[in-house]
Amino acid sequence: MEKTVTFAVGAMALYTGWAFLAKLATNGIPAEQAVVYTYAAGIGVALTYVIASGDAVVRAPGSIGIALAAGLFLGAGTISYYLALGSGSAAIGTAISGMYILGTAVLAVVFLDESLTASQLAGLGFAVVAVVLLSR
Repeated sequence: MEKTVTFAVGAMALYTGWAFLAKLATNGIPAEQAVVYTYAAGIGVALTYVIASGDAVVRAPGSIGIALAAGLFLGAGTISYYLALGSGSAAIGTAISGMYILGTAVLAVVFLDESLTASQLAGLGFAVVAVVLLSR
């Protein structure tokens, strides 16, 4: 669990930088073009990491197909997010789009047989309240 928390904290910090820089980028170029530049840089980082890890390339067609489908959702979601940033408040756009955590938690419980504790459910409830308050 400690590794999970460490990686998640790193992701949170990096996503914070990404969201802030995305807002700045959409002030100067169209949102969909900002996404293209963002993804080009992101693919470079991911390829560098894969090469540096030295791990063998895994060939699992089912999982690769799922990863490609996830990429379709990510691409469309990122364009929607950048359009939100370009059209208004970064605080509101980020808070609302960040609620994907709620949807992911529900899908994990329903389809992956994961469970949530009462405090985790309360946390998700507070997140919903926070988004409602931020979007007013």
